[in-house]
Amino acid sequence: MISENSHLYWSKSLFWGLEIGVDIVLYCIVAQWWWDRPFGVSGFVPYMIIAICIFQCHRELGKLDPKITFAELLLAGVCSGASGSLIVDLYAAIYVKAYDPSFMEQMVEQSVELATQLGYADGDMAEGARSVFVPVLMVSTTLVYAFVSLIMSAFGAFLINLRKKHNKGNNSKQQQ
Repeated sequence: MISENSHLYWSKSLFWGLEIGVDIVLYCIVAQWWWDRPFGVSGFVPYMIIAICIFQCHRELGKLDPKITFAELLLAGVCSGASGSLIVDLYAAIYVKAYDPSFMEQMVEQSVELATQLGYADGDMAEGARSVFVPVLMVSTTLVYAFVSLIMSAFGAFLINLRKKHNKGNNSKQQQ
């Protein structure tokens, strides 16, 4: 399918990535506002959003091309999850830098305290931690979401291929 309808394949994958990112950002905003939940882009609900959106992406791609391979479905899911994480990374950077800089300060203080307990000198550790906090947060979020997307995508692609084989077997039995 990638070679035949590459534009459609990538646009569907990126659309579902956009859906993942927007849904997780909206969940974070609602969770903070409604339930007074502290900032967090990981947990059960964001991972469920990733799983559901990847399933929807696989289902849509399967309808477009019933002969889609496991590898193409796997790639679509990972692409969706990774592109969705970029939107969440943008939200996290804006949240930490503009909306609630005290969150970053709390995390820096915790990391400096942990480092001093482990025997490292305090020195310029806090300033160094401040300078790398946002990039580390963004990279770690992207890596975690890509890994979760890989697992969910592999599981979803496996189930879709299993269903195709099962339906293929039923169709051949019905023809006899």
